[in-house]
Amino acid sequence: MGVTDREGSREVIARAASILRTLENAPTGLTIAEITRGSGLPRTTVARLVASLQAERLVASTEGTIRLGPVLVRLAAAVRLDAVAVARPHMEALSRSVRETVDLWVEREAEVELIYEAASDQEVRIVATPGFRLPLGTTAPGKALLARLDDDEIKNKMVGRLQARTSGSVPPLQTLLREIEATRRTGIAQDIEEHAEDVCAVAMMVDLGLVEQYVIAIPAPARRFHETRERLEIALRECVQAIEARG
Repeated sequence: MGVTDREGSREVIARAASILRTLENAPTGLTIAEITRGSGLPRTTVARLVASLQAERLVASTEGTIRLGPVLVRLAAAVRLDAVAVARPHMEALSRSVRETVDLWVEREAEVELIYEAASDQEVRIVATPGFRLPLGTTAPGKALLARLDDDEIKNKMVGRLQARTSGSVPPLQTLLREIEATRRTGIAQDIEEHAEDVCAVAMMVDLGLVEQYVIAIPAPARRFHETRERLEIALRECVQAIEARG
């Protein structure tokens, strides 16, 4: 295969990936016209690639609506199981140690999605259900993910998405960027009652050796968080280091 052929193959793969990314946040599916607008590709290219992706069951079509297919759904589930299998024992040990809930989050465009939770054994605790999503800009796991981007990338990602959710929220972009800079220095992001009243959290990215970006977070009621924050941060950092040093 010549250089030109290789470049052509890469371009086809890139265009197919653009279509799949466009469909990622549309669980009910999109029409060919909507995919064309979302991906920025020519309509004829979209139609041709959708047909090829459908033949491999990477997308599925129902009455003119295209959505991610069963093969991708199975692959995504397998990756999540791998992530949970790697992180679970360390997260459960951390939860027992600090007696708070410990969460594993994965990046989803301008949100984070909970994929595993080791719940606190205390009567008053912060819990959620896997599949629950939070915004990037006002949450500790979201800020941990944003910290790996430069300021211009953050500005583009947050356009129209920064909204005050509680009296503690700090929606101005410049305030968020200052917090992100602090997170870059320490590696740990915080949420001090920004997303929900009486809920605080610290979070840190963790390298699980997988393609997707993951974060471990410790949410806690504000009444306990302020007294134990330093201990939570130390324990979180040790947990992440243990996971990344495995093997």
